[in-house]
Amino acid sequence: MPRHISIVFPGQGSQTLGMLDPLPKDLVNKYKDDVIEALNFDLIDLITDSSNEELNKTSITQPAVLLTSFLYYEYISQLLDITPDLLCGHSLGEYTALLVGGGLDLKDALSLVHNRGLLMETADSGLMYAILNVDFSLINETCLKISNETNLIVSPANINSPNQVVISGNSEAVKLVITNLNEQGHKKNIKLNVTVPSHCKLMNEPASKFSKILDKLSLQLPKHKVIHNINSDTSSSIEELKLNLVNQLIEPVRWVDTMNYVKKFNGIIIECGPGKVLSGLAKGNNINNNVYTTSSINFFEEIKKII
Repeated sequence: MPRHISIVFPGQGSQTLGMLDPLPKDLVNKYKDDVIEALNFDLIDLITDSSNEELNKTSITQPAVLLTSFLYYEYISQLLDITPDLLCGHSLGEYTALLVGGGLDLKDALSLVHNRGLLMETADSGLMYAILNVDFSLINETCLKISNETNLIVSPANINSPNQVVISGNSEAVKLVITNLNEQGHKKNIKLNVTVPSHCKLMNEPASKFSKILDKLSLQLPKHKVIHNINSDTSSSIEELKLNLVNQLIEPVRWVDTMNYVKKFNGIIIECGPGKVLSGLAKGNNINNNVYTTSSINFFEEIKKII
């Protein structure tokens, strides 16, 4: 019997100029008209030949990563006779999972995440930091302490692995949390190259507006199992699906819980899209049977060995 297959899709931060280049030109061009119709601009040309500054705008990054991940899925589906048992994605990647799972069509998915990005860009500016090798309870406790003292927003945003938690919020509050942890001897942290502080209460107003966009959209329950960031569970109704997507903007990405859910199937993980961030996080959550689509020219041989 084939092994259980989970396909995971990356989120914002995995984008690079030219990330469509490894894919066959005819596959990419097959969707060019749909992409232009959905967005009213040529996203494929932008990914291929623009600037990092343009690609890194949240409202551009989100459809760009979604499209690229979707095309990688289309590519491996043509070459490998596999059916995913489970789909999930990190933050933005959850929308790629819904697209692949049949909950959205491509044009709606592209338009939705583009508008999601535009709304996120209207939020107050802030900071995000990845904190390494610090217990989650201490990070959470420190965030609560600083929030109470300053009346500002700072909270865990991405609970990625036991050794990596990202915090998000008002710049001053985030810096105070980092300073507080440094004073306790916890000095390993990385400032993320973002201007939009995702997955915290600074997203309350964008989330409210995003809910109205979702209400006008034709969504379906996916035909493949898609689990959500906020609860590592599926949606049992369209109303629950929409609520999970809205709350995802405000609540943390609980990737540790997602990986623990995936781990119990003792299968393989295929990271489908640009980069290898999620493969690294899988290893950080003690999952070693994983490959990523941009790993090497031997990708398909690697998959065949572990399926």
